[in-house]
Amino acid sequence: MARDSNKSRSGYTQLLQSTPGFHSLTTARAVNLDIHHKHCYQLCRFLRNKTVGDAIAYLELVIKADGWIEDPNNPDGYKRHNEHHIRRKARAIPYVRRSRKGKGGNTMAGHRKGRMGPGRFPVKASLAYIRLLRSAMNNAREQYEDIDDVEDMVITHIAAHRGQVQRAFRPRARGRATPKNHYQVNLEVFLEAVAEEDDWDMDDGDF
Repeated sequence: MARDSNKSRSGYTQLLQSTPGFHSLTTARAVNLDIHHKHCYQLCRFLRNKTVGDAIAYLELVIKADGWIEDPNNPDGYKRHNEHHIRRKARAIPYVRRSRKGKGGNTMAGHRKGRMGPGRFPVKASLAYIRLLRSAMNNAREQYEDIDDVEDMVITHIAAHRGQVQRAFRPRARGRATPKNHYQVNLEVFLEAVAEEDDWDMDDGDF
């Protein structure tokens, strides 16, 4: 994992080992995506420790803000509609991180319905996370045949880190140039199944 924030982080940033109380670790990654890392951070914070089935179900409500609904006939699994009644069913993602580099202030996001507080509808990032979670579920089905329901697996680790930087420059007057860089993002997710009580060794507290 790179310490320099200006460099990309390659590979997994978390050790590939099971969390106490879980088993059957499976992973998935997506690299160099054109998504804003701030939206990915808020999504990671919200989805962590949820079951993969509940996470996908909520993300499908988020993408309804732009009219995206599930469509089995579409290769991507979703299709966009312009009906107003679809957008009204959208749910927001809470935005809790403060801005302005520690100087206080709010998250610069409006309050949403219910007791959520500030929130937004990161549709593009949600679609990427849905694909990532479905990829992790498919990996779990291939690796572990003893898991009855993959949708009950828990998201024990999910993170977003800076990917490659596409550097460019904007010409200015008198031979000067202003940097115009495009930052990409890398996503990673770990899914694990909850261990049964019979799997615990009561003598030493280990599996």
